[in-house]
This record gives sequence, structure tokens and C-alpha cells, in this order.
Amino acid sequence: MNLILTSCFQFMRIGVARYYFNMPSEPDLDGTEFDNDRDAKCAALQFAGSLLSHEPSLIRAFDIWRLEVTDEAGAIIYALTVAANDVPSGRPPLTI
Repeated sequence: MNLILTSCFQFMRIGVARYYFNMPSEPDLDGTEFDNDRDAKCAALQFAGSLLSHEPSLIRAFDIWRLEVTDEAGAIIYALTVAANDVPSGRPPLTI
């Protein structure tokens, strides 16, 4: 009976992969399962936004903060980099 349940569970998990959200000072040792790369990327953006809104000190002037999403093989599938720069007063704003 156990073998059948294990086999069924593995069958149901096909297509699910484990992704790791690594920061320079804190690697993700557990990872999180997602159905695909797109879902992992979306979760990474949500995670980064939440983390930085609660811990803005992670980014200081002239600092760069980076989050890398890797797959189970360790390959980087997505990297989010946030940079903060002090701007001299009197400098005109960027035009887009």
C-alpha cells in the first residue's frame, strides 16, 4: 500500500520543480516548489518587494542588492538587482 501511495504522489508531482531564492548574505537551503520558471520569477518579485519594504536598510546609498533564483541544478534562471545611488542636488530628473 505504501508503495502505491508513494508512486501516486510522485506521479502527481510531475512538472513541479524546486527553486532557490539566494541572497549574497543568505543562501536558500530549503527551496520552494513551483510549477514553472514563470511562477518562480513572479514569486521572486513579490518576495523582494515585501522584504525590501520591511527592511529598507538592506539597500544603502551606492549599494547593490541582488536576489538570484536558481533551479535544482544550481543554474541561475532569474536575477533581480536593485541599486541605490545618491544623486547630487541640482541634477535634473531623468526623462523617459
